[in-house]
Amino acid sequence: MEIKEQTKKMKEMINGYKLTYLIMSANNIGLFNILEDKGKTLTQIAVELNLEKDRIEPILNGLTFHKIISKNKDSYYLEEYNEVLNKNSEYNQLGYIKFAQTIIKRYENLENAIKNKEAATNSFKELTEKDAESFMQGMNANAINPSKFIAENYDFDNHTILDVAAGAGTYSITVAKKYKNVTAKMIDLPEMVKIQNKRIHQEGLEDRLTSEIYDYNINFPTGNYDDVFLFAVVHQEPEEQVRKLLENIYHVLKPNGRLFLTSFFLNEDKISPEYSVQFAIEMLINTEKGKAYTHNEIQNLMKKSQFKEIERVDEIPGPATLYIAKKIIS
Repeated sequence: MEIKEQTKKMKEMINGYKLTYLIMSANNIGLFNILEDKGKTLTQIAVELNLEKDRIEPILNGLTFHKIISKNKDSYYLEEYNEVLNKNSEYNQLGYIKFAQTIIKRYENLENAIKNKEAATNSFKELTEKDAESFMQGMNANAINPSKFIAENYDFDNHTILDVAAGAGTYSITVAKKYKNVTAKMIDLPEMVKIQNKRIHQEGLEDRLTSEIYDYNINFPTGNYDDVFLFAVVHQEPEEQVRKLLENIYHVLKPNGRLFLTSFFLNEDKISPEYSVQFAIEMLINTEKGKAYTHNEIQNLMKKSQFKEIERVDEIPGPATLYIAKKIIS
């Protein structure tokens, strides 16, 4: 690559933060809450947001340049990203944008985290209700499409489910809404359980879904389940804790019971795929001992925990990979 091209590309990479902050700031001032697929003028937008026109106009034009929003003569509107930025869309990512702000602040600590693992910020230590709400919004945005994929492609008729570290509860809720005879127990930390119970109530599923306080590294539920969900969890823990968690899951599964597990796994070269490579860096700032596992590493951990018929599913929407494994009693 010629020096001129090297310089150009390096500056583009370094300046990537500018678009990120543009989108986040637009979200924070409520712009995406008032924009729709029908146009609004600069004056209308300024009045609704209680902002001066000359302060909001560069933001609107910047978003238009990057094709985040569209402009037709004097009107601005959502078009290409309408489904993910429209507050009324089931697939809106506004919660994820809020969640990303908490992560981006932690990147300022990356240098310290590289030098000293104790500088890492554990995402779940001393979790406040505000932190939990932000986390939930991000996780729900991430889980909408994968949860529908799982509900539509696998049979849960009359199944009992244990949802470990259930996050926003989106997977259990989605499956329970499709299968009217499913029951599920979510387990999580106290602040998460509060919000999960609110969601269960909002969905009118109190008769079939419950949420209980558990720290899976300290105590684990008893019982017998047809399926156990372990979505976006294993990367938070070192290998010995993942092995212990998988063994606990194995013990509560019924014969032929299934483990559904997702994470952002690395290929064996550890330099692909892109999202997982970046996620491995994120684990340095979010956990003391967590990591992005390779496919071979997670498969071996499942095998050592006695799981069989391990199936890798790359077709699930999003950057994660789904693994399904069974408890087979010979």
